[in-house]
Amino acid sequence: MLKRKGVLLGFLIISGLILTGCAVKKKFPGSGDTAWGVDVTWHGHSCFTLKDSTKRMIVLDPFDESVGYDRLDLLADALLITHNHFDHNYRRAVKSRLKQLDMVQSTGTVSVAGEIQVNGFPSFHDSEFGTIHGLNILYSFSMGGLRCLHLGDIGTDELPEGLLAQAGQVDILFIPVGGKVTLDAVRAKKMVELINPKVVFPMHYGKVRFFPFDPVEKFTSLFSPDQVRILNESHVRIKKMELQDQPILYILKSISKN
Repeated sequence: MLKRKGVLLGFLIISGLILTGCAVKKKFPGSGDTAWGVDVTWHGHSCFTLKDSTKRMIVLDPFDESVGYDRLDLLADALLITHNHFDHNYRRAVKSRLKQLDMVQSTGTVSVAGEIQVNGFPSFHDSEFGTIHGLNILYSFSMGGLRCLHLGDIGTDELPEGLLAQAGQVDILFIPVGGKVTLDAVRAKKMVELINPKVVFPMHYGKVRFFPFDPVEKFTSLFSPDQVRILNESHVRIKKMELQDQPILYILKSISKN
C-alpha cells in the first residue's frame, strides 16, 4: 500500500498540468442539447471523437501511423491524452476546430472547450503499480447530458479511490479489452460490472501493426446477444432518453483502415 501511494504521489507531482490554450475560453451556446445527445466516432485503437449539439468536439488518445491505421487528421476543441505512448499521444494529428485547442494530460480538474469540466484520475497501465508499462490517466466528463469515462490503457483491476463517487452514474464507458498490456476480456467484463455504465465502447483490441491483441469477440461473447450492437459505421449517436437498464455494447467500424 505504501508503495502504491508513493507511486501515485510521484505521478501527481511529475504529471503536473499539461494544458494549453485554456487562458482564453471559447464561447459555446450552452452545454449541449441533452435531447440531441453525443455523436461518438471511433478512429481505431483507443482514439475517439465526441461531438455534441453545439458542434463542440473532444478527441481522445490519437495514434501515429506506426499503429497500422491510416494517418489521422482530426479537428477538435479539446484533446485528452491518457499516457505518453506513441499509440495514444500523437498530438500532431489533431488541429484546432476554431482558434485554439485545449490540450490536457493531467490529473485533477480543468475546464475545456468553454464549459466542459474534465476530471483526470491517476491509474496504472499494469497490475504492478505502473512499474512495467507506466502510468495512465482516466478521464471523466459530461457532454450532451451524458457522463463519459475513458479508461485509457488501464491494466489494473482497481479504480482510483473516489472516482465512482465523483463521476456519478457513468453513461458511456470506453474500455480496453484486448489484454496483453491492458485489461483482457474477463477483467474488462468485471470492470463493466463494477462501473455499471449504460453504454460500452470496447477499444484497444485486434491485430495492429506492432502487436496482436485479443479480438473483440472474446469480450462480446461474455454478454448476452441482445446487449451487443455491431455497426457497419464508424459513428453512432447516443441519447440520454434511449439508454437502457442493462449495458449496451457498440462495436464500431473504425474510420481508418487496419
